[in-house]
Amino acid sequence: MSTRATTKSRAIKRAAVFAAVAIASASVPIAANAARVPSAAAKPKQGGDISVGIFDQVLTTCYTPNVPNSALGVLKSVMEGLVEKKEDGTFVPFLAESITNSADFKTWTIKVRPGIKFSNGEDLNAANVVLNLNALAGNLYLAASAKKSTAYDHTAGSGIPFTANLKSVTAVDAMTVQMDLWTAQVDWLDTLYASGRFFMRSSSSIAGKDECVGGSVGTGPFKFEKVSATEVKVVRNPNYWRKDASGTQLPYLNSITFKYIEQPTQRLNGLKTGSLDAAQFTSAGEVKQIVSVRDSKNLKSIDSSDSFFPTFWLNQGIEPFNNKNARLAFAHAWDAATYYKLRNCFKGKCVGNIPTSVVGPSNVMYNKAGFLKTDIKKSKQFQAAYKKDTGKDLTVELTATMSAESLANAKAVQQILKKAGIASTINQEDGATQVAKAFPGAAAAAAGKLNPYQAYPVLLFEGNGTGFILPFISPNVFKEPGNLSTTVKTPLLAVVGMALNVTRHADTALASLVWDAKADITSARATKLKAVTKYLQENAVVVPTPTLAYTFGFSSKIQGFSKFKLASGGLGIPMTNAGINWTGVYVTK
Repeated sequence: MSTRATTKSRAIKRAAVFAAVAIASASVPIAANAARVPSAAAKPKQGGDISVGIFDQVLTTCYTPNVPNSALGVLKSVMEGLVEKKEDGTFVPFLAESITNSADFKTWTIKVRPGIKFSNGEDLNAANVVLNLNALAGNLYLAASAKKSTAYDHTAGSGIPFTANLKSVTAVDAMTVQMDLWTAQVDWLDTLYASGRFFMRSSSSIAGKDECVGGSVGTGPFKFEKVSATEVKVVRNPNYWRKDASGTQLPYLNSITFKYIEQPTQRLNGLKTGSLDAAQFTSAGEVKQIVSVRDSKNLKSIDSSDSFFPTFWLNQGIEPFNNKNARLAFAHAWDAATYYKLRNCFKGKCVGNIPTSVVGPSNVMYNKAGFLKTDIKKSKQFQAAYKKDTGKDLTVELTATMSAESLANAKAVQQILKKAGIASTINQEDGATQVAKAFPGAAAAAAGKLNPYQAYPVLLFEGNGTGFILPFISPNVFKEPGNLSTTVKTPLLAVVGMALNVTRHADTALASLVWDAKADITSARATKLKAVTKYLQENAVVVPTPTLAYTFGFSSKIQGFSKFKLASGGLGIPMTNAGINWTGVYVTK
């Protein structure tokens, strides 16, 4: 959905269109992907230093541990990818000039955009792209490990299982790269995008752990000056490869200081008092702050669409959800509508939507069939069956971060489960620790350190495609039909291939459905994808929560946040889970 300037009254009218999906007739969901900006913005000018509040720690600028949502936005200010997403959700070349595929979707060819340099002066070319893709795919790590070297341990991230289908990557000439896949994949560009996480780094950042972790060098509008978990400062890259329409060198800002502020009330106060120029919020417990930002006459804001579909990932590798009766009991006890009213609405205004499938209506996998509705009677029947199987009452450990709002989310879940007779406890850990545990790097996965959480609430499904969905529900991405990497490369991959399997399932029926749908390049693919969704739902593999939306609030002096102009022409999505693109942002005073 495109972002457009609106007056306050128009924003309210547009929000009212969505009133039918709210819990009560008085509840009006906030319009998705809307920007409240002045009707006539000042001409962009260079200069300005701003401070931005985010809700995730930046533990690394390297490959592992994986960076979550708002921390990802920090990395995206410095590093860029081969592809980007347009407003309509399709993928277009970015650092790549063009990307083509063979008729069988097993060979993909990249022409690297000429004239691009990293901020350290290094050229972006085919050799560098090959190095980057080999690093992401774990080939550098695997080669070093075979020699009992730890030289590339820092590159052993979640990109290894995510690119399991990449058979080989070679430089055809100085600016052309060929990627050969094990099996056909129509959505390979979605994989190359990886929710905006697959960056091109300088060769020096790939070779050197300290540089990679503490300040990776990218091709982006900014470069790292200071990096810590709680504060990151990026400064203008004077040799950035892009200019605006009038020929002015981008970016406009001199610097951005990103500050980790876990409590949303503190981020909001920072905006209102002027200690922050911008701050990001999530509808996962921060709706009060989102509404306050949007209602303020002194602040501006932009929202993402609600094309982010969070779910509970019920861990089949440990008790209690290694028992199907426990999963079905949880699914029927879960009441997304009540949770939505408790945690997604404030002062009659709501953010997100109540789920009717594990993905939203815009997604190709959307299917209401098999969707389990709240039914306390059925939940209690499955609880009784679970007790008969195990001799135990069903109890669940819930997970929350250290923020007050996250704890309130968990307590709301606890309250809902209690109504169905399911007791629960709450384990609080900071979000970065959770991500590191739930999505282990290759070394941790090889050591058997897989997701330890019983019912992990996490955003893994998003957008209108499948590239950022199917890898997470495959039991082992390196054991899919046609993928011979475990014999060609190393048996270690057979263990690493489970790293994305957050539910830790070994369901052969689900595996067959997923693998068949992934490799299909015919019109039958859509039907096969809907069959995957039906199975996920009726077997309570994952249980959906209300859709997520993200909001950025800005002081009155911030401009240029509502449009993300793409290198290939047209506009990109202006606001995502990672926030905004900072290239065209400027200050007016």
